Amino acid sequence: MAKAELGGTMKVPQNALLPKFDRKSDYFDYFSGDGSTVQQLEDKKLTAGLQKSYILETVDGGNPNARLSVDELFSRSGLQATPLAREKTAFEISEDDIRIALVEQVDSRYLALYTLLPSNQSDKLVRTAVADNPFLDHLWLSSQSFLALWSNVLAGNSGRRYGKITFEHESIYEVAEEDSAEHLPDERRTSRFTMVDKLEVMAQKMDPLQQEYAPLASITQMRLPAQGRGGHDLYYDGKVTNRSGSFVDHRTTLHAVVDMYRSLTRSVERQLWTSVAAPSPLGGTSLGSVAEIVFSKPLADDLFRRWVMSMFNNRRNRFRLTGYANWLSETKVHANAIDQHLWQPLVMEFTPARVVAVLPRGTCGNSVNRLVSNIQRFIDPKVTAYIGDKEYGTLIPTVAA
Repeated sequence: MAKAELGGTMKVPQNALLPKFDRKSDYFDYFSGDGSTVQQLEDKKLTAGLQKSYILETVDGGNPNARLSVDELFSRSGLQATPLAREKTAFEISEDDIRIALVEQVDSRYLALYTLLPSNQSDKLVRTAVADNPFLDHLWLSSQSFLALWSNVLAGNSGRRYGKITFEHESIYEVAEEDSAEHLPDERRTSRFTMVDKLEVMAQKMDPLQQEYAPLASITQMRLPAQGRGGHDLYYDGKVTNRSGSFVDHRTTLHAVVDMYRSLTRSVERQLWTSVAAPSPLGGTSLGSVAEIVFSKPLADDLFRRWVMSMFNNRRNRFRLTGYANWLSETKVHANAIDQHLWQPLVMEFTPARVVAVLPRGTCGNSVNRLVSNIQRFIDPKVTAYIGDKEYGTLIPTVAA
């Protein structure tokens, strides 16, 4: 099958390219296909990928310091966003005049990008778009957020239906205890386990397994069942793969995830922004609120040192922070940092026991979500986070709004 060139190097399957429509409803019908299209894609009879979506967070339109139109927003990522002729909240996304995605404004803060590109191409496209753009960020779903969604799955479906959850923890900052033939310098522990079973069985087994093996406390993917056959695979960075026979059901599920996440982020921000000047745990007076992440047990010295050293001024830094680390001792670090999303300042303290961040009024709640979810995946799956005097998990709605 013929392929188009994207960005001069990427070969795009012809049937992953989108036609031109004037209404988003026409695109939605196109994604829905005739029912057989989804099955063909699942069987890999077509070279395009499954239909997938990426939920993105941007600055709220009410923020006077950073108001960007959607076309301006994506131009900062080297993409062209062209409004549909008969729509105000939908845009075709092109690179080098190749139409590769549709973006829908869910509201003034959240965007959904829909595409048929193969995952290796769509994942790279979205990661690059976010990395190069301070006005875009992924959704960051912590294990607590997944557990809230899991409660909805159990409440809304028969226990005889099958579910799927992936647990994943990568100790990318650890080093082998011995530099020997059995312990090479680049070895590290990577735990990835996918549970597929009846919902009633999963509900019985999950908690004992998580208590027995700490990495299973880090959830990175969950299948949200569709109304009919199949479901929607939701990832911790806001990617959603449609493995159902209905795009309408997929979009409804995506909007429900946004509703939950919106409520969480607003709760985090209210908790942050209602703080008043108070003594700071870092010394002096704080003009912001304190977020604290407590590790389940103190980090090993090597892990702590490697993590903090990689945290700042590293383009591949997963935490999207820039700053300067001031080592007060081998186990205590202060940092004046900048969040690369919206360039917000924050003051941080790192020890093997905890991370403390002083966040000024106006801090985006997504910064907290990102910090918690990435620490769970790469540092300690069983961390406990506090926003001011409230535990982070209590801010997550148990039922989608």
